[in-house]
Amino acid sequence: MNFSLLPGMTVAPGPVLAEELSAFSGARLRLVRLPLEGSTPDTIGIWRDAGTAAFILQLLSAEVGRTPTSPQSFVDSMSNAIETFLTQGVRDVEVQDAPNRADRGCGVTWHSGQEFGAWFMDVRQLLHLRFGAALQVGFPALAPSTPSRYGPAPAIEEFAFLEACFECLKAADWAGVQLYWRNIADLRDYDGPLRFVRHYLDRFPEQVFFVTQYANVNTAASPESRGDQYVELLTLLAQYDRIIGACGFPWRADVSPDAELAWLHPDGAPRATVARVAERPKMPDRFRLQMGWPTEVRYYTQYYGENQQIYASCCGMVGGHNGVDMRVNRAAPTTSPIRACLDGTVSQVALDNTGYGHHLRIRSYGPDNEEITAIYAHLSRIDVSVGTLVHRGDVLGMAGSTGFSTGAHLHFGIRVQGIRIPAINDWLNPRPYLDPPAPGLPRTQYARTYVLLPPTADASWAVAVVAAAWDTQRFTIGGSADDAGIGELDFRRIIAVNPEEWGDDLGKFFNTHYPGVRYVPIEAASPSELTDQLHEIPALPDRPPQHPPSPRGLPRATYARTYLLLPPSLDAQWAKAAVEMTWDRYRLTVGGSADDAGIGDLESKRVIAINPDAWGEDLEAFFKEYYPGVVFSPVIAATVEDLRAVLRGIDVS
Repeated sequence: MNFSLLPGMTVAPGPVLAEELSAFSGARLRLVRLPLEGSTPDTIGIWRDAGTAAFILQLLSAEVGRTPTSPQSFVDSMSNAIETFLTQGVRDVEVQDAPNRADRGCGVTWHSGQEFGAWFMDVRQLLHLRFGAALQVGFPALAPSTPSRYGPAPAIEEFAFLEACFECLKAADWAGVQLYWRNIADLRDYDGPLRFVRHYLDRFPEQVFFVTQYANVNTAASPESRGDQYVELLTLLAQYDRIIGACGFPWRADVSPDAELAWLHPDGAPRATVARVAERPKMPDRFRLQMGWPTEVRYYTQYYGENQQIYASCCGMVGGHNGVDMRVNRAAPTTSPIRACLDGTVSQVALDNTGYGHHLRIRSYGPDNEEITAIYAHLSRIDVSVGTLVHRGDVLGMAGSTGFSTGAHLHFGIRVQGIRIPAINDWLNPRPYLDPPAPGLPRTQYARTYVLLPPTADASWAVAVVAAAWDTQRFTIGGSADDAGIGELDFRRIIAVNPEEWGDDLGKFFNTHYPGVRYVPIEAASPSELTDQLHEIPALPDRPPQHPPSPRGLPRATYARTYLLLPPSLDAQWAKAAVEMTWDRYRLTVGGSADDAGIGDLESKRVIAINPDAWGEDLEAFFKEYYPGVVFSPVIAATVEDLRAVLRGIDVS
């Protein structure tokens, strides 16, 4: 799930101007999409310094639109360049773009959505074989047919093409969507840009998406109105759990019509669009606003934004479901209490038999004194009145199924004063605040693989793991069964080496204390055999369970952990030196993920960060913001031998 949309830009290759970097950071943008062709890896650090948190590398080939191009030829032509960007920490790649357009391969390399889907899956497999599962291969956005087009018209209509490659989009690591419109009415149109809710989010409930390109393509629109519309779109997109990021287009352009639509003048000076976007309202900080769970059962029955057609028909909301539905005691709902999520004052009580049914609203105030209104709907009984002061956890009434409801549940939604989303009547997604980032909860969801070595394994076994997987998959390496199981993550995999050496049933241990992990036991007689076996470990499954149990990954008992963190730019030689110098003395957890270093509600967490400047951002500030309480210990080493010398003298006892 995604609780923090990454707003960003599609940028052109070539030199980066100081003016555009200033505009980028001033507009609070955090995502850069750039074409592989013509771009150089040295710009990655420049964009990171401007605040970029993630990159999409676009693998765009004009050749596929001129002559039939095999998946192997496509991958071979780009692999060397891809590898240079991977060393800079770029992990997301988009294969081609608008494949239903003739100039992008339709009618030449493929002739239908089905043919493209097969071609894409071959490309994805080849990329994973060459670069490992850490490379996230995105299914490209299709060129929309209506209501307005950008660039050449598609050779095959968007949804006909989509239907033919449906299964391939499902199987991709992520998928793209493009959104274009010409005026505010278009923007809010059920069949305009908002089609992504019905045709993509609703139809692919387990897929995550990037909006790889969005724009008001009306050259007559003023930069001010264009900026206001972008604010509305970004605010809406930020409500959907599975929209990771959204890239505006174009950023800086010299040629018409792009120049008229660009956010910047050709010399890098910002248009009014940038200032408008920079002033967009901020959502309440989910790290500071934490809501209590209002029902007896911690389980969602309907997420925000789902079932667009139903809510457009019944309620005129073209953005889908305007809150979250929560499970109650369905066998006896009228004795299943509904509790207040926040302290506040009851501002409305309505005993209706339509719409929300019996419902109430409570006015509260957030961490920055922002006014928040919460609605609790479909109750059978309400036990408070207007003006009642309530505290988090107080009983408000009993669950029910009054109003527009097909069964007993609680509908819960929030509004925040000053944040407007007309497509969904200004209701925001409350889920980020109901699933709060308590100490050690991951900043974002990611797939974690932990190679667990038994107590008898010396440094040669840890070196064997490095040799097998560091440069391709960067598995976390450790010797603590608890450390292997922790993490409020949808997807945790544990590769347990020689598990019988623990003396207990290790599989049963994880089932009991860390349910939901994917447990993979392997037997190896020697370190070299372990290396061979790890080479055969299959790629991670594409999707975690849709409704994994929560909370999950909480430590069985608190303990102290020291994590040796290496940046993306350091290869297996550095990891080998790290484990050789520390394993036999301390059995530190070793990995390459800053989030993995921070997760876990533990008594003590120390992160020894090797060359922290190589991350391209203030790593200590990162831990202070997302994983408070981490003891941050930077280590600087210019060479592998320097690292050995430093670690030889380090004391983590």
